[in-house]
Amino acid sequence: MTMHALLRRPFVVAVAVFASFAGAPAASAQQLSRAQAVAQALAANPDVKLSLEQVALLEGRITEARADALPDVTWTSRAVRSRDPGLLNSPNFDQFPDEFRTALAPIPGNSFDTYADIKQTLFSFKLGHALRAATLARTAGDEDLRRARQATALLAVQSYNQLLFAIEQLRVARTTLEQKQGHVDAAGNRRAAGAATELEVLRAEVDLENQRAELLRAETQVSASRARLNTVMFRPTETPIDPTDSLAIQPVAATLEAAVVEALAARPELQVLRLEVQVRDRLIDVVRADMKPRVELNGAYGFSVRKPENLFAFDFARWSTGVTLTVPLFDGRRTAARVAQGQADRNIVNQRIAALENNVRLDVQSAWDSLTLADRTLVAADLNVAQARRAAEMTEANYKLGAATPLDVLDAQQSLALAENIRNQALYSHANARASLSFVMGRDPLTDARTVAP
Repeated sequence: MTMHALLRRPFVVAVAVFASFAGAPAASAQQLSRAQAVAQALAANPDVKLSLEQVALLEGRITEARADALPDVTWTSRAVRSRDPGLLNSPNFDQFPDEFRTALAPIPGNSFDTYADIKQTLFSFKLGHALRAATLARTAGDEDLRRARQATALLAVQSYNQLLFAIEQLRVARTTLEQKQGHVDAAGNRRAAGAATELEVLRAEVDLENQRAELLRAETQVSASRARLNTVMFRPTETPIDPTDSLAIQPVAATLEAAVVEALAARPELQVLRLEVQVRDRLIDVVRADMKPRVELNGAYGFSVRKPENLFAFDFARWSTGVTLTVPLFDGRRTAARVAQGQADRNIVNQRIAALENNVRLDVQSAWDSLTLADRTLVAADLNVAQARRAAEMTEANYKLGAATPLDVLDAQQSLALAENIRNQALYSHANARASLSFVMGRDPLTDARTVAP
């Protein structure tokens, strides 16, 4: 064993120990698919929970809007003890006879009242518009919830794909390390047989150490990717994961034009803004209704007594009922000003829709271009990997026979590792581009974009 190999052993042990923790999944690692990762992320993500609470808030506003069309009933009971000077404060009280004034001396008394009040809007121009506005806002809340769920799902899918990519990179690094270790052994054997120089052995060993450093970097990337996926699912970052899916290629049969059409029709952000325009139209109608007639019913029924035992006696019943017609005539143009403000707000939302539609087209184009690039790269990478593997095997065999130089072997191994990494990168980009395309089309990122109908 050379002196260089002896010095290398502690580093080899350290790498092996690190690999046992960071590289290979633990025995108790949870097997996890993309769909399961998305489900766990959706169950724990605060943005999704916040959108759910917003929907509950909007449900309350619908109930509040409906309340204006229902009767308002209150029951009041009152017990009062009072003393009223009455005629003592009359300007001509002093002209009354003395005995009459003595008889009119006030004394404290009790009174007991219990009655029900009812108020019912019989007709108003604003009730229907207010209820419609609240219902539209509730629908917009559902769309915002869908947006939050899609964004969370996309993040989970991308994190899952990143872990798969890191694992593939680690596999390539380990395979390359085994190849370089084999080259070192072959160089050592040739050196022992007198067919190779010490320089060849040293070059092979240096290249092997460089690959060990590359393996360490790949293991660190796997650990970091696993931590990111756990973070998206709101779990401890060190939780072991064994992904069951792969970066397998899936063809996309959709057309760019169909993808753009569906995105403009289905993106939840656009749906929210379009619903907001309708809500603002309804609110403008509500404001206009302030200057229109309204009819209300008011009624009361109860009992008013001096002695408690007379409560609920029919002779002491008190009731009233009436219908009120209110016709606004002039409010200083306050309503007209509020209508103008509402129309301006609605026009602002329309401009936001136009800007977002333009961005949506760009999003679809970008995702489509990324998908096309990954598709074309994979076609070339598949052939390149096969050729590079065959070239590496042939060069290694020639080196053992003395027909190739060490540099030829190192170049062939490097070319094979590069070809496999390019293919893995293309697979990773293709998987993310498919998920991104589904997302920008307003679909669940787990939904395959190839199902789009022209």
